Amino acid sequence: MPTFRLDLAWDGGNYSGWQRQPNAHTIQETVERALKVIFPGEDIALNAAGRTDAGVHALQQVASFSIVGHRTTEKIQRGLNSKLPKDIVCTHVEQVSDGFHPRYHSKEKLYRYRILTGEQPCPFRHRYTWHIQRDMDLDAMHRAADVFTGTHNFDAFRAQGCSATSTHRTITRSEIYRTGDELHFEVQGKGFLRHMVRIMTGAIVAVGEGKREHHHIQQALHQPDRLLLGQTAPAHGLWLVWTSLLDNGDETE
Repeated sequence: MPTFRLDLAWDGGNYSGWQRQPNAHTIQETVERALKVIFPGEDIALNAAGRTDAGVHALQQVASFSIVGHRTTEKIQRGLNSKLPKDIVCTHVEQVSDGFHPRYHSKEKLYRYRILTGEQPCPFRHRYTWHIQRDMDLDAMHRAADVFTGTHNFDAFRAQGCSATSTHRTITRSEIYRTGDELHFEVQGKGFLRHMVRIMTGAIVAVGEGKREHHHIQQALHQPDRLLLGQTAPAHGLWLVWTSLLDNGDETE
C-alpha cells in the first residue's frame, strides 16, 4: 500500500480544529472526504503531525495516508485542490516510505501568534490577529519570552482536558518582535500541550500591559499556578507555521 505525505494550509475560522469529531466540521474530516472522492471505495484515514484547536490557522501541516490504488502525486494534488473548499489547500504531495507517520517523524514545530496593535482595528485582519489597543512594553515582553526557552514543566500552561501524560516540554526558540503594526510571538519546539502557546501568549501580553512581571512566568514554571498568568489568547491569532521532519527517518518517542 503506497503511503503519501500531504502538506496542507488552511484558514481555520470555519472549522472545529484538525481532529475528526462527531457533530463538528473539522479539517481532517474535510480532507478525508475529498480523498475518498479521488479514491472511491478506499478506507482512508489521515494521520497528522499534531492537532490544532478550533479557529487556529496553518501554513504547513504535515499529514499522511495509505491506499491500495495509485495516482501520481501531481494528480493527487490537483484532485484534492479541486475537491477541497477554498479555505483549505494542499501545497505539496510526495510518496514516502512504508511506516511513515507524521507524528512520530516530526522533529519540531513553529507556531506564530499575531497581535495587532494600535487604536484602530483592521477589517481585513480581524480573523487572523488579536487586536490590543493598549500600549505595551516590548522590552518587558522580550524578557518574558526569554523565560520560556529550555526544558520546563508547563503544567500551568495547559488547558483543562489536556491528556498529555508529561507536562515537561523543551522550547528551542521563544521570541517576540514587531513587524509594522503587529507583534509576532514565535515559539519553536518538539511538542506542545493543549492551548499551551495561547496561554504563553496571554502571559506575555499581561507582562507587556504591566499586569504581571516576567518573574511570575518563572514562578509558574517551577510551581504551577494558573493564577500567576494572564488570560488565554484567542485562537484566531494563532498560526502553525511549519513542521520539520527527521532527516534520518528514525522515529521519536
